[in-house]
Amino acid sequence: SSGINAEWPLRPGGGTTNNLQDSGLVPKYIKKDNYGTVPKYLEARKKAMAEHQASYEEYIQQRLEKGALNQISAAERQQTLDGLKKNWEELHLQYQGLSVVTDTAPKKARKERMEAEMKQLEKDIDTIEKHKIIYVTDNF
Repeated sequence: SSGINAEWPLRPGGGTTNNLQDSGLVPKYIKKDNYGTVPKYLEARKKAMAEHQASYEEYIQQRLEKGALNQISAAERQQTLDGLKKNWEELHLQYQGLSVVTDTAPKKARKERMEAEMKQLEKDIDTIEKHKIIYVTDNF
């Protein structure tokens, strides 16, 4: 006997068997009645978001009518954005001119101040780029 089982190719189920229904290979969820429908909690959330957006737009409209809010124009928004980017570039150019070694307290303080200003400018640029419509209030 050479150790080879001659019956093996003919024997069904020679390996581990798994339940086909629980394996995930048989599509059983698509046969459910609610398959493909939006869940109720998502519909409720969508409705709540729409109501919130409507009340926000109503609030903004009231404030605009009272004159407490002013919407800046697209040209003014772009001009502000360009100005912020120009300021960032000028500050970045100065930052690149700093010495690599910050061995004294004034050098370290200047570098940290420039980094903080650049970070604030980046944050402001991101805010303006993210919002297409910007409202400005008269009373701070």
